[in-house]
Amino acid sequence: MISVGDTVRYLNSVGGGKVTRIDGKIAYVDDNGFETPFQLKELVVVLPAGHEKPTGGARLMFDQSAFDAGKKPSRPAPKPAPEPALSKDATPAPAPLPPAPETEYGDRLTLSLAFEPSNLKALSESTFNAVLINDSNYTLQFFLAGRAPESSSWSIIYQGDVQPNELIDLATFSHSTLGRIERIVFQAIAFKEGKDFDVKDPIAVMRKLDLTKFHKLHCFRPGRFFDTPVLEFPLINADRFQKQT
Repeated sequence: MISVGDTVRYLNSVGGGKVTRIDGKIAYVDDNGFETPFQLKELVVVLPAGHEKPTGGARLMFDQSAFDAGKKPSRPAPKPAPEPALSKDATPAPAPLPPAPETEYGDRLTLSLAFEPSNLKALSESTFNAVLINDSNYTLQFFLAGRAPESSSWSIIYQGDVQPNELIDLATFSHSTLGRIERIVFQAIAFKEGKDFDVKDPIAVMRKLDLTKFHKLHCFRPGRFFDTPVLEFPLINADRFQKQT
């Protein structure tokens, strides 16, 4: 049930905000300073009232408890040999987490790469935290690689898993190291764990980053999933992605 103070997202459109009041079946949402009425059935709770947003590591957009238990990549490890029976004093393994909530639009892949500046007021001295945004109902096994313009070889920046509707931190760059990712390649396979799904083609996105934007304050804008301005580069939008050389 949605309550006043909950942070919500819209099911049938982009955006969201905090519920300021509820009148019958209508909730009023503060979206960037504008109070907009929505039917309760058109909203989904992202962060219940009274909860603080998580900091560092993976940041789930829906389930706080799942975030606390699932910061590390969830790729299953090879099955070990059978272990001896647990003793009476042994602690039983925790129950598996329930499937992540799904969005109506999430069956079409939408992925972005965002950069959070450590010092927005002094971009020339700032470092930049690279974040992968998985705004879809699919789990991804992926890698992100980069190279400098004068190089013909790629270097892995990050490889692992990202869960549905999750943000994960990839790496931190300074102006002296950004040149190593002027060109990036993102490759992944998408699937759903524990449920039926439509098979997606393997993902391969290659693009050139405009590094001059890291010096321009107006290029940093508030994102749907960030409290502060970020520099965002879309990778896939509703199953459509572009390959750049």
